[in-house]
Amino acid sequence: MAAFSISGLASGIDTASLISQLMVVAAAPQTQLKTQLNTENSVIAAYQAINTKIAAVQTAAEALKSASTWSAATVASSNTSVVATASATAAAGSSATFDVTQVARAQTSTFATAGGVVISGTPPNFTITTGGNTTSITAASGTPAAVAAAINSAGVGVRASVVNTDAGPILQLTSTGTGTANSFTTSGLDSPQQDVVTAQNAQITVGDPNNGGYTVSSSTNTFTDVIPGVTFTVSSLATGVNLSLSSDSAGMSSKVQALVDSVNAAFTIIGQATAQGGILPSDSLSTKLQQSLLSTVAQGFSGGSFNQYGVTLTSTGQVTFDSAAFANAYSADPAGTQAALGTALGGAYDTLGIAATDSVKGSLTLAVKNDQATAADYTKQISKWDSKLADMQTALTAKYSAMESALSKLQSESTWLTSTLASIDGSKSSSSS
Repeated sequence: MAAFSISGLASGIDTASLISQLMVVAAAPQTQLKTQLNTENSVIAAYQAINTKIAAVQTAAEALKSASTWSAATVASSNTSVVATASATAAAGSSATFDVTQVARAQTSTFATAGGVVISGTPPNFTITTGGNTTSITAASGTPAAVAAAINSAGVGVRASVVNTDAGPILQLTSTGTGTANSFTTSGLDSPQQDVVTAQNAQITVGDPNNGGYTVSSSTNTFTDVIPGVTFTVSSLATGVNLSLSSDSAGMSSKVQALVDSVNAAFTIIGQATAQGGILPSDSLSTKLQQSLLSTVAQGFSGGSFNQYGVTLTSTGQVTFDSAAFANAYSADPAGTQAALGTALGGAYDTLGIAATDSVKGSLTLAVKNDQATAADYTKQISKWDSKLADMQTALTAKYSAMESALSKLQSESTWLTSTLASIDGSKSSSSS
């Protein structure tokens, strides 16, 4: 009798692969959500990048618009030994002429040694007076090295060292600051104090002090507010030094250039995002911003065109700046140049930047927030699908495991039945013979 079998049900079925394929089909909605989330995150990143560039435009515009930019002055010195700088409070047109009659010096004093010591008392006590304050000091011994160490540890504004001269070692003291306010005296040392360099203030002289002129002194070589808003440092004696202040047209020009550069950078990044194949193709918000960046220059202002002040728009959509044209325009009409570039151009770009990047109502800010909300919703849906797919996979695994178990049992029973039938068939054949 032929064997009884159930084929292809208990073996040869790759249930793991089958479950994996079923899960891929089941996860299709989640996969689509993940794709949408990635796209949304790319859009957010693009808006944020544009926002950064527009914010830079607004910052540069605000700087150009500021009154301090147009009132800034630069100071020139007629002598290289006098270096001057002007602050925001310095006024163009100011000047001063003076002689440098003294430069600041720090006091240096020396003390000879006798028998290898500079103080023979026990204990070796002495005092140093500087700036009106007297400090008592006790050294470990009376040797120059011990006394120098004690002075340096005391922190009294005097630095001590031992100098090996041709005549033998001496103790040398030098004030750590220049000027008469930092001079010092000592008491208690065996040798008399020899002031080899006398403390001295820096001093400038204007005119003849005996005939209406005057002097100005400084404990350092730096003077402040001799001319309001100006600081200058002297390094050597000099006569007929002239400091003159003029409008900082170079600084103003750099502010205009900074605005032009920021506008071009914003235009470029928007163009990349909105181009065919970009992350924001034909995006109306970005396109409108890009157009506004150019139209601000193209439309000019009520008094005329920005061209005459060096700011022009090219046919390729780039803003250019001619610093020489600006310098000529400013020299001819400072107030008109400020009105055109500071008030009109700077003001227009400042308004544009605020409207786009304001942290509450800016158009780019709102667009980012809206897309972030959408991305958050996608993330929440994806998370829900994670749980749903996990439950589905658990159920499929259990289902196919049960099927395999049942088929394995059925196959076992089939084998037993085949064996039993074969045995019965054999018995009948024996009986017949």
